[in-house]
Amino acid sequence: MFSASSSPPLSRSHEKTAYVRAINLNDEEMEFYSVPINHDVSGGEDGSVRVLTPIKAPNVPLHGGFAAVDNKLYCIGGDPPSDYLYKPGSVYRPVRSLYTFDTSCRLPTKSSWKKRSSMRTGRVFPLTVVVYGKIFVFQGIDGPDPGPRPWVEVFDPKSGRWTSLSPPSQLPTGYGLFAVALPDLGKILVGSCEDEFLYIYYVGDGTWERRDHKMVYDIPCNVKPVAVETMLFWFQDCYLYAYDMVDKWSYSGCIKDLVKVVPLDSLKPPNVGLFYPTLHHVADNVFSLLCLEYFSGTHQATLLHCVKFSISVQGGEDVNLNPTVMSAKAYAIQTPMSILDAVVMSYSGVVDWVDISKLRMFQASLMYDVGAILRGLQAIPNAGAYHGNIKMAVRISPQNEVLIATSMYGEIWSTLVN
Repeated sequence: MFSASSSPPLSRSHEKTAYVRAINLNDEEMEFYSVPINHDVSGGEDGSVRVLTPIKAPNVPLHGGFAAVDNKLYCIGGDPPSDYLYKPGSVYRPVRSLYTFDTSCRLPTKSSWKKRSSMRTGRVFPLTVVVYGKIFVFQGIDGPDPGPRPWVEVFDPKSGRWTSLSPPSQLPTGYGLFAVALPDLGKILVGSCEDEFLYIYYVGDGTWERRDHKMVYDIPCNVKPVAVETMLFWFQDCYLYAYDMVDKWSYSGCIKDLVKVVPLDSLKPPNVGLFYPTLHHVADNVFSLLCLEYFSGTHQATLLHCVKFSISVQGGEDVNLNPTVMSAKAYAIQTPMSILDAVVMSYSGVVDWVDISKLRMFQASLMYDVGAILRGLQAIPNAGAYHGNIKMAVRISPQNEVLIATSMYGEIWSTLVN
């Protein structure tokens, strides 16, 4: 599956961005942070750490499902509003709501979140999986409402409709349930750490297939595995685990040099609030790991670590994946946070690009010296080498702020000019 050779650098088509979902502990509201996972440095050139700017989401319920399709984020279900939750005589019922956020929004505000068609039943902490551009939502059913409720629903973003799916003949154990997309195969893998079997859901024909497994290591509750072809990967308590669903072999081992770039306490579950370090597949044999370092002093802050590592399978009697750190980068979140989870999306163009050669016509309306702006681009490494491929987009906010986005061969920088 993976060669034992050294890992080639990622191509531009493999550039991805992680969107981290968090709860601001000061006001108990949801916030989101975007983190590029294709960088090869641990900080700025002077050793500085970039401070992340939150995407506010005050109306989005807490503890719902989280998914990404194309360039949109989806928050599904969750807790009812706190004013209802703590109202005398109220009965807990998770909400059915669905909120979306377009990541191509140039200057996001609180109103950038849009409400779409609600689920058929309320869910809290549901599992979400995306296959063929549709969002599958599993379990998370709570509350006193009687009668049969769909164990799994699917949302089609194009039609805006929810559809209930038939469950397998025997539901897997709810505790420790996990669901993993096999998007290239058009399948979804569903299982539980309490069961000795897995289910394969075939998206094309809507059928379930039960398979026994021989996992040596369980996938713990609240740990989200990822699938690459026929293999499952997950990270737990400083170790990388893997299971081959065809050859049925298991693996566990430390990621080489991981403790050199991330504090040991940040790798143990849960290191902050409900957050467990999360594993994501970037491309080919490259993965990323997101974990937290929390500072509880007078100036509380959360440091988000993004580590990129590669694996290469060496066969034999004892399989070795040789996981090795490729790069690491740290980001600061200025307010105390409880991070819930993250999704990763492939980056696509999100602005209407304008060639630099055509930008001068906007100089009068911008009220800025375009020449000075262009000279500022020289601060970007190797800008001269890509001069013919630089593109720029400009947007003026109602507060007369100018957002300048530049692109060179797919790499994107944003600058806010006050």
